[in-house]
Amino acid sequence: MAEAEKQLKARRSGKFSASMKNYKLEIGMFVILIILYIALHFATGTALTKKNLLNVLQSAAPLLIMTMGQLVVVITGGIDLSVGSIYSLSGMAGTLVMLQTQSISAGVVVCLLIGLLCGVMNGMLVAKIKMAPFIVTLAMEGAAASLTKVIAGGNSQTITLDAFRMFNRGEIIPGFRNYMLYMVLIVLLMHFILRRTVFGRWIYATGSNEEASRLVGIPVDKVKIICYTFSGLLSSVAALLGASRLMTVECTSGVGMELDSIAATCIGGASLSGGLGTAFGALIGTLLTKGINNGINLLGINSFWSGTVTGIVIVLAVYIGTVASKNRKKSL
Repeated sequence: MAEAEKQLKARRSGKFSASMKNYKLEIGMFVILIILYIALHFATGTALTKKNLLNVLQSAAPLLIMTMGQLVVVITGGIDLSVGSIYSLSGMAGTLVMLQTQSISAGVVVCLLIGLLCGVMNGMLVAKIKMAPFIVTLAMEGAAASLTKVIAGGNSQTITLDAFRMFNRGEIIPGFRNYMLYMVLIVLLMHFILRRTVFGRWIYATGSNEEASRLVGIPVDKVKIICYTFSGLLSSVAALLGASRLMTVECTSGVGMELDSIAATCIGGASLSGGLGTAFGALIGTLLTKGINNGINLLGINSFWSGTVTGIVIVLAVYIGTVASKNRKKSL
């Protein structure tokens, strides 16, 4: 019995060590995130206050949801440059329907359907027509951005239905804001899908070696279509969350979010060559991206510098990820 218990403990210890090794980059980025906020707090005295941290989380929630869609696409070896424009188009269309019908549910359905449709179109063109993801999603980005301005006449829209505000700021669980609940749920859901399901293994296999995946019977085309569809759908969910926070929708509300979502996936350890990436890494990448912007604001630095700083962080993250990718692919 004593020997059996020792063997069991050794196995558990081995699994834990392997797990820590697989998440080495994510842990490193998390440490950087902690150091960033400690340094900011020493410099400003406000970075670690409850008010500031809640503001950062609230602004990060829509980006995190969008980033999870971007993550599955990047793991397959693709990229989705259209998520920002889908965010704008679906949010604007849903808001217009909401205002015209005075029905929140009608607006929500329209918003989600548009995101779903855009995602399906991206997936079909990439998987069935064999067009490059960069070209397909870039075209969708331009088309969605244009349609947003057409349907809104280039004007912003203010949501007058106060009940919609509760989607973001309400509390399904007392004392726990909804936007925080959504963040927890999306991370746990994506972790479960990617690590605990057959479909998750198909996503990684497709990104690691597409041709080999076809030969072993993995429906690569179907995997890609589902991933791009999921990305479009989550962009529209993010749009609803963002609209509920501000109660105002702009035609350009999603501009730049596609780059932020790509940055968050890369910073979190995903590889643009495919086959790598985790939900927890995407969470840390999102928080670090927003943390950089928050730090620039707290320090009173011109906000125009945020893109430069984020770009430097992306290059460093991609470099670190490239160096570590061979070992991580073997362990996965």
